[in-house]
Amino acid sequence: MNIKKSTFLFLAALGITSYQTKAQHNNEFFNDGALVHIEAGAEVHVWGDVHMNGATATLENDGLIKVQGNMYSDALFQQRGTGTTLLENSDVNTGERQFISGSYAVRGGTPQIGVNDGSFYNLEVNNDQRIVYLVNSGVSSYVADVRNSVNFDPTGLGPANATNIVTHDVGMTGAVAYPANGSGYTAEFGMMNNTPGLGSYINDTWHQSGGDNMSVQDNGYIVGKHRRAIRAAGGNYSFLLGLDPGTAVANNGSQKGFQYTQLNIQNNNYDVLRGYFQAGSSNAATPDIECSGYEMDDFWGNRHGEWVFDDISGSGAGEYEIRVWPQDPSLPFTGSVWTISKDDVFSYPTPSPLHNDCGSTTNGLDRGPFNGFSEFGVVSATIFLETEFLDLTATAIQNKFIKVDWSTSKEQNLDYFEIQRSTDQVAFQTIATHTAVGNSAIPQEYFIDDNAVLPNVYYYYRIKSVNTDGTYEFSDIVVASLTQVGAVENVNLFPNPITFGNATLEITAASDMDLTVVVYDAIGQRVQVQQVIAKQGLNTYSIATNDWSAGVYFVHIKGATFSSVKELIKSER
Repeated sequence: MNIKKSTFLFLAALGITSYQTKAQHNNEFFNDGALVHIEAGAEVHVWGDVHMNGATATLENDGLIKVQGNMYSDALFQQRGTGTTLLENSDVNTGERQFISGSYAVRGGTPQIGVNDGSFYNLEVNNDQRIVYLVNSGVSSYVADVRNSVNFDPTGLGPANATNIVTHDVGMTGAVAYPANGSGYTAEFGMMNNTPGLGSYINDTWHQSGGDNMSVQDNGYIVGKHRRAIRAAGGNYSFLLGLDPGTAVANNGSQKGFQYTQLNIQNNNYDVLRGYFQAGSSNAATPDIECSGYEMDDFWGNRHGEWVFDDISGSGAGEYEIRVWPQDPSLPFTGSVWTISKDDVFSYPTPSPLHNDCGSTTNGLDRGPFNGFSEFGVVSATIFLETEFLDLTATAIQNKFIKVDWSTSKEQNLDYFEIQRSTDQVAFQTIATHTAVGNSAIPQEYFIDDNAVLPNVYYYYRIKSVNTDGTYEFSDIVVASLTQVGAVENVNLFPNPITFGNATLEITAASDMDLTVVVYDAIGQRVQVQQVIAKQGLNTYSIATNDWSAGVYFVHIKGATFSSVKELIKSER
């Protein structure tokens, strides 16, 4: 059966039957052994459910199939093509739960792609309940995989309108009961596009909420178990996973909501990795010395939870670093120094290359290199220093420099301050040092002027106070930016995402200027650079992308008084 134009599918064994009535689930599309081909440009609208069964049943989708009901299959049918499947309930079944059941998946590791494969190419989810469920019907726990991309918000309306993919069956009606731990979710969602980065995830809340903002990210991620295909050369692989969406409150020792994490993997043979989030294991071990002499005495996983990763093949190897962004509303926690615990232990045998791998915040905390997978929690050290910060501010002065002011309410055995700056709130560098009074029972005030700043760039500052015995403490983080008026009025980059050809960069300048355009990939490697001259008014430039692999890229436009960064996504053809 070859479909060349838009149509509505209701009940089909080897053909199509159409009715002009908006049924719920009683009019269905059945394929019990036929080859159904949807040509590029064609749309198929299914108001009921979809059933794919049998070793000779094949769906070749090069167009678009919209499903208003549920999708069911066995582990025999095959799915091919480079089209899109959209699950939505905009015409019928509004207010209902929507499910994928059976084995719309790669039934094995990545070598099985195209061999034993029921997976989607592009999957889009737009249920008005903001959730699509995966049901393990006994056919396979690998219920749904995608080979190219998944779009959590096809409408592009933002995080509150994104749709979660929940890897568990909660039933058609009645109260929803989510497992308290990721290990209790019975189904799995897989990303079989092994390109590193987040280019295969479209309109997830990490992108839409600005990355480090974890307070509103309860839609647009994988709730439960998530697998990712890993290429042999490695790369930075993100896992958009967490538990029960909604208000992030204590849940059997684990936090609800999105728990974002990344694995920066080196050369490996893992093929496919699985991750989920759950309550942290109890840790009765004696606190140990770690992180430049601090005693790590607070295993945070007991009340927040932990990430669990495993190599599905069971025999993979390769070093990696892990970075976490915990979502937890019950701040503040004890501790000024944090590190990541593997296998729910505080420390590692001495000497250890990981011994000093610590950070001053849990947001973007990283550690490694590791080899082998298990549980990952967060550990902190409780530190009590006599010096107390009173205030820290950063202020743009006449759009020429940034003044950083800070003060202490008292000081005891304080040696000096390090003024640290970052443009991403993760990687801080010391830009200046300042001698402290040292011992004082009255407030002391300090400041520096930071002249090495560019307009239109957000600079984040923190102060590291160092005591005479070498111990230290970090302040809170503040931000400031210079605003350049009239230099560059607008920067536009399109098409985005781009599949093939040249991207167009538009720059509207208030005056003539020299600019440099530098393109970086997702791990910060420079891809290309070009010098351009922007004349007053609208300027148009081409950026060649044909030689790029699929993934996320960052286009940095900079000049003597201007700097701007645009994200560009390269999709596979």
